[in-house]
Amino acid sequence: MKNKFLNISLSYFHRKIGPMIFYSYPEDMLDDKLSSRIANIMDQQFNEGFFTHTFEDIITMNYYFEVQSDWARGNNDMLMISIIFNEQTDTKIEEEIQNLCIEFSEKLKSNEEIYTAFYISDISHFNNEEQESIIKNNERVKLWVRELYWAAIDATREKTEEERLANLLNKKYIFLTLRKLSKGPLPLEWLSEWFFENFPDKDFTSIIETLVERQLIFINQIGIVEKYVLLLKEVNAERIPPDSVIEYIDETPELIDLILPKVQKYFSKYETKTDEELEEDSFLLFQIIADPKKYNVLSELRNGLIPRDKLPKLISKRNLDALSRVLEFLKKYDIIEELKFKNERYVVLKTNLQITTAFPEYLRKLLPEESKPVIADKSTAVEEEKEKQEEIAEILYDLRKKGLKKSKEEKIYNFLENTSSKSNNDSQEEKNNSFNETNVDDFNKEID
Repeated sequence: MKNKFLNISLSYFHRKIGPMIFYSYPEDMLDDKLSSRIANIMDQQFNEGFFTHTFEDIITMNYYFEVQSDWARGNNDMLMISIIFNEQTDTKIEEEIQNLCIEFSEKLKSNEEIYTAFYISDISHFNNEEQESIIKNNERVKLWVRELYWAAIDATREKTEEERLANLLNKKYIFLTLRKLSKGPLPLEWLSEWFFENFPDKDFTSIIETLVERQLIFINQIGIVEKYVLLLKEVNAERIPPDSVIEYIDETPELIDLILPKVQKYFSKYETKTDEELEEDSFLLFQIIADPKKYNVLSELRNGLIPRDKLPKLISKRNLDALSRVLEFLKKYDIIEELKFKNERYVVLKTNLQITTAFPEYLRKLLPEESKPVIADKSTAVEEEKEKQEEIAEILYDLRKKGLKKSKEEKIYNFLENTSSKSNNDSQEEKNNSFNETNVDDFNKEID
């Protein structure tokens, strides 16, 4: 997930010193020379608004604005928020950054006492009550700059393939359109009639163009008038056992003893879901992956369990309340589990999520042998490195067991076989209380 984004800084026009960097984040990243050059951009702007400025290999996107101030000459303090890049960006990113800057300026303007934050260097000149206001608002502004940084990170980083697919299929009208086409080709006219009947407020033509561009469908014209829509790829979101359950079985047996029963219990139910329930669950998974807040948590936990109190430092969260809501949501829908291990609380994946693409079933029947699904967001280099690590782990495992050979495939097979054998023992009450009873509309409310 390469990122061109370097830093964010808030400049302030000090009445004695002139333009200066009030606060930048990440801290201590800008040297004095660059800080001075960025702050001095303020001298080139006289009207509130967004503008870009470039020097050498640094590109800045800036928003100049003023806030009402009882202590400033002219009753206004001059500010400029700057987003700093080391590469050129496209128009879409520039628009997103501009919107974030406008939101940031409006947040400061809406607080009538926020101007006090910028007098921290002169705090000794004020009385006790004013000093308290200066300190409180100084910390508030710094917090808002950090929040803006994380928002800009989400807006500018390159999305993974699974995120791009999820951002498309988390829209119900696209999800159901592709599901309808999975049953076989349809005349374009018939599909159009069905679409307008179910989604009258959506633009059918632009959606079809998007799906053609993404190479998910193909329009086949027969003769002069008749057109058929063919699905080229089925895109599915599914749950799989987390790698930690399979790869670290021998490394931390005490921890696995806590996790494994929960994972096995869930997948014993998951295997009994009907096609309709799996479709409903798939739509939920697309929405989770498409949500940056939830995807950030998922990405971190794919690397292993994390102490709960360290999560805020590892992911781009705007505040602890947002993180808490995300964790509660993921727990509710059996994505994560919290457990206590060695007197510390950990968050761990209960089910990993995977997006796959494959030929539609009606096309697979025409192939000499079935094609394997292609897993989104898995580069060849990463896969090869992972396979090497697994081979080394297996060799060490075999040595420890003195010749007792057990491949990863056998582990997975045994894991799923054990899971399947337990499915018949599930009570009807557990089934009724499982995730598959929740409907898609509830997902939307939760996620929104």
